Amino acid sequence: NARAFHHCGGRPSLGRRRALHQTHTSRVGALNSSALDAVDSFYRTMPLASAFLTCGVKASLADTVAQTRTGLAISSALEESDGSDTLSVEATSPFDSRRNVAFLLYGGLYQGMAQEIIFNEGFPLVFGHGTDAVTVLSKVACDSFLVTPLLCLPVAYVVKSVIFDYSIQEALSRYVDDVINNKLLIRYWSLWGPMQCLTFGVVPEHLRIAFIAAISFIWVIIFSSITAQGERDRYDKQCQLEDGVSC
Repeated sequence: NARAFHHCGGRPSLGRRRALHQTHTSRVGALNSSALDAVDSFYRTMPLASAFLTCGVKASLADTVAQTRTGLAISSALEESDGSDTLSVEATSPFDSRRNVAFLLYGGLYQGMAQEIIFNEGFPLVFGHGTDAVTVLSKVACDSFLVTPLLCLPVAYVVKSVIFDYSIQEALSRYVDDVINNKLLIRYWSLWGPMQCLTFGVVPEHLRIAFIAAISFIWVIIFSSITAQGERDRYDKQCQLEDGVSC
């Protein structure tokens, strides 16, 4: 009777439950493996599209985080000052969509597509495909002292100038000001020096841009905060009255 009850809908035996669990686990593993294979294939076969998508979305999200942090800091400062200080409309805006678009374009076009070409096509032609110490350090030095100060960072300021409709000369002036007064390059080197050693020495070539995107999420938050601080400092300088009281 017990056997009949079991076969007619009773609780499955222990062996049967184990078999069902193993089947479920195998199916989940197969789905995960298929998803990873699809992602890997996407990065291998469509390097520019994957670079733009990954880095553009990342830059937009990182700037959103930076703007949120800045807004909270300004709100806190206003509460502490009891409203005695006045800030610019741009500085107190809860979310600047044009600035966010600027970071999205910068992330997709430069950090994604341009760096895919520079790092995975240009650098191997100049330095080779090796992962030995000399080759890796040569690539890191070229990125740190040539590509970054002469192309990477200036492009970010130029893209922002196009979005906010001010001149390229003003954009480059702001870049120089942030390098001198806000330690822009020093902060860049302190993060990206070690990370680029991993990029060129450990990470597979077709996943380098994705790795850079993951790390640069932190960098874009730092960079966005630096540019925002520079804008506030320049605003304060422009608003100094003759008696030395800020407007």
